[in-house]
Amino acid sequence: MRQERIDDVVVVGGGIIGCAIAREAARGGLRVRLLEKGAFGREASGAAAGLLSPQAEADRPDPLFRLCLASRDLFPEFARQVAEESGLDPAVSERGTLVVARRGTEAETLDQRAAFQRSFGLVAERLGGEALRLMEPALHPDWSEGLYLPRDRSVDNTLLVRGLELSAGRLGARLQDGARVLRLMVTNGRVVGVETAEERVRAGAVVIAAGAWSEEIAGPGVTPLPSHPVRGQIVCFGPTSVPVHPIFTHGFYLVPRRDGRVLAGSTMERSGFDKSVTGSGLAGLSTSALALVPALGRAPFHSAWAGLRPATPDELPAIGRARAPGLLYACGHLRNGILLAPVTARVVTSLLRDEDPGMDLSPFDPCRFLR
Repeated sequence: MRQERIDDVVVVGGGIIGCAIAREAARGGLRVRLLEKGAFGREASGAAAGLLSPQAEADRPDPLFRLCLASRDLFPEFARQVAEESGLDPAVSERGTLVVARRGTEAETLDQRAAFQRSFGLVAERLGGEALRLMEPALHPDWSEGLYLPRDRSVDNTLLVRGLELSAGRLGARLQDGARVLRLMVTNGRVVGVETAEERVRAGAVVIAAGAWSEEIAGPGVTPLPSHPVRGQIVCFGPTSVPVHPIFTHGFYLVPRRDGRVLAGSTMERSGFDKSVTGSGLAGLSTSALALVPALGRAPFHSAWAGLRPATPDELPAIGRARAPGLLYACGHLRNGILLAPVTARVVTSLLRDEDPGMDLSPFDPCRFLR
């Protein structure tokens, strides 16, 4: 095996989290190497819908909600910088998101959610009847109650990940695809790099951002972080002109893209590393889509796909230092990987530079699993 230079940091995993960290660390003056086992952005990051919606389901001020709000605040400048650096517009939608409900118990839940969010200082506009119909004319009449969240947006995640890849490279990070990390290199209890099938890559620090595959990466005396994949299937319609806004209800969503496609998602399935699109998945998502916006029944079927979201045992991300010196984690983001990319990149880079991350990361401490 050939010996490589010693980088400041090796990032393992080329999805949105890994690419965002590589870019931010390179912007901060660190020498960065980014290793991806396959192609950049082709796993969960490329299979997502791109919702930036921390408020859509929020009814209490838990640590994940606060983290998501912090990352949403960073997103406009983050997207603008990536567009300038890469030349790719990630198509951030400024229309806001609609959460819809039917009369009765569902509407009462929506009222409670609106009250909580307003008490938290957030904008949440309660709508009903004609006002809702004017915003989203194609919505089925059964869905007569709504909550408009003007700061919850969406982004074309495939364009964003590609932009991050280009930006990281132009800022000096060395990017390598087809490089599966086999194990961590450990010297006197400290992680000093990684080993691939082709080479040993030495670094001052290693960041594991390998998504659903993070548990596979360990080394002598270093316990792997427990994680598992959660399959999410999406059905895509289009081109079509409806709906106008991203629409969210009961864990189901419709997300219109700038090019006329509409994404309907998503399942949440424990199916191992199987990325199959299933008949029941197609049927269930299509039925839910037409129940919300009947006009989608006349839209062409475009495509369908599945991705594997990364989850930890408590379904909170793992962000921060491991017990072994020289090792950090940035994984387990589950349904929030796109949204949490800016804040994750910022705090991990701060830790790499031995700086204060500026927020309490204890709820996301990887060591909660590394006893």
